[in-house]
Amino acid sequence: MEVEYRVGAATTDITPPVGTPLGGYAFRGVHQSTGVYHPLTAAALVIDDGTTPVLLISAEWLGFYDKADLVRARVMAATGLSEGQIVLTGTHTHCGPAIRDFDVERHGRIDTDYVTSAADRIAAAAAAAWRDRLPARLRRTAGHLDLAVCRRRPDPSRPGRVLSGPHPYPDGPTDHELGVLLAVSSVDGAVRTVIVNYACHPTAMAGAEIGGDYVGFALDHLTTTFPGAVPIFLQGCAGDQSPRPLHEGSDRFDRRTPAQVRALGEELGVTVRDAVNAGLTEVTGPISLARSVIDLEIEPEPTGDRQLPVPFEIQTVQFGSSLLLVAMAAEMTVEHGLRLKDELADRFGQIIPVGYANAMVGYVPVRRQFTELGYEVLDANRYHGRGGRYLETTEDQIHAEIRRLLASRPTANQLTGSDERSDVP
Repeated sequence: MEVEYRVGAATTDITPPVGTPLGGYAFRGVHQSTGVYHPLTAAALVIDDGTTPVLLISAEWLGFYDKADLVRARVMAATGLSEGQIVLTGTHTHCGPAIRDFDVERHGRIDTDYVTSAADRIAAAAAAAWRDRLPARLRRTAGHLDLAVCRRRPDPSRPGRVLSGPHPYPDGPTDHELGVLLAVSSVDGAVRTVIVNYACHPTAMAGAEIGGDYVGFALDHLTTTFPGAVPIFLQGCAGDQSPRPLHEGSDRFDRRTPAQVRALGEELGVTVRDAVNAGLTEVTGPISLARSVIDLEIEPEPTGDRQLPVPFEIQTVQFGSSLLLVAMAAEMTVEHGLRLKDELADRFGQIIPVGYANAMVGYVPVRRQFTELGYEVLDANRYHGRGGRYLETTEDQIHAEIRRLLASRPTANQLTGSDERSDVP
């Protein structure tokens, strides 16, 4: 079905002041930032089919977490869009500002003035993207990028378990597909926006300087490759994926210099360029949005007492049967994205799994990983104040809800922002 899209995009600088506490690494020696190796940005993209607009916002933050409501409220006020039409995502840089309320316990403070100011700048960029919508065609493609590697290495001393910390495991599951979506002007054929989806933690850099890791350098490269276009990165299901070691065969993940991280970003940018040059497929069909919040259950305490459930938001954005974006509010391990692509391949031409969306809840592993334990299954939940793992049925619960959203028509609640809560067995 032919649909004329109108697309608008804008970016804004969200680099925090030097001295702002940094989030992302639990054991960073120095928490206060001491400089900037790369500025941080946020990008806003509106795609409107004349009936249903959707706004995607990607910020070079660890994620929005408990600031999602603040940012959404400002974006809604600036654009007139509803909560269900707004998708917030973080690139998940570990060299960005600590913004979560519970970061105060670790860092002593968060810069609330900065958070408020950044929310206002993001809202202004969203308003500019909404105001500047122009006719455009959407085109999609995909490339192959060997940047990510699984980090859940089996523990030889404990069969069936993994090592407690991240260690390279090249034989583990990985999603090397690099999804690409271009918005091309219907008037002059210029590329207006380049959207990239890939599943890999931005943890090639450490230290105390502010920056966006390989993602920030990739955005630079795309700006040069597609002059005048707004580049946007949508982090995938990267919960157990890290940048490959600096030296092949290494048994640990090395921290790189800014120049070495730039090389990773440029590798991603070249992969995008090559995929685009290899050929593009037209995206067609009306936009359909759906959204719900389900409760993820935590295994009971040893006493048998039930723990508080964790609200988990899911959003789906369909472009007919041509393209599907699924946004999930967690650090989803990679097999969630692989499952979506496998189970829905016969329904959609391309699938873009997006993690790190909206009010993130931490890590959500797949069923296969539950008995392996490790950081993504147990330790991270304890870090978030939960006493144990999610139930083993959690993976199936989430994917059943995604299928339900795709089978249903959007409700008024889904588009106006009221939570449609669902308990899926």
